[in-house]
Amino acid sequence: MTARRYALLIPLVALTACAGGNTMRVAQEDPDNTPPVALAPTPESSPDTTVPDVAPTTEPSQALIQDSTQLLQDSTANGQGYTSYGSTAGLEMRRIGQWTHTGISEARSLVIRDANAWAEFWSELGVGDRPAVDFSRDLVIAVAAGQRPTGGHEVAISQISQADGELRIEVVETEPGPNCMTTSALTQPVDVVVVQGVKPKSWSFVQRKEVRGCRP
Repeated sequence: MTARRYALLIPLVALTACAGGNTMRVAQEDPDNTPPVALAPTPESSPDTTVPDVAPTTEPSQALIQDSTQLLQDSTANGQGYTSYGSTAGLEMRRIGQWTHTGISEARSLVIRDANAWAEFWSELGVGDRPAVDFSRDLVIAVAAGQRPTGGHEVAISQISQADGELRIEVVETEPGPNCMTTSALTQPVDVVVVQGVKPKSWSFVQRKEVRGCRP
């Protein structure tokens, strides 16, 4: 009886010893033979479609600048340029003559509109044959600077304009500089021009003086 009891207890003790342990060991495989496991699939690479940022340009193209410049030059060449409001273009004039030695010793500014006044003025001028002028359409403008003590003095009608029936006649009187060499002879500068196709109601003379540099 005793021997049989011990025989039954030995397997029970062995079973208890196995069940009482609380340690579990996990068999580890050889790391050299285990392939790595990816946690997430790697996306396939796609071609780079990013467009580089290009700063917009604010400067006009060279072709546009050239076209605009050419258009401006063409309009000016064709006489299509703009003028300021109220401006008057200079009238066309024909110069009869410009002299420094004449018979008119006092300063004058004349608008001659008939043949008699023209003949009287020309005889006093004393510079040769009187040119014919058609006073039905033309008029003569004459300016005299008066007698000057030396040479180098000149007078000239520089521009004539018309606005509201009034002629504006611009005159420039030139004298030599103080150190310029001139003749000592007396001079009487005169300028005479013809203007065609004007019938003014009135006129005015605007005079200015200039000092000319010495001539070589």
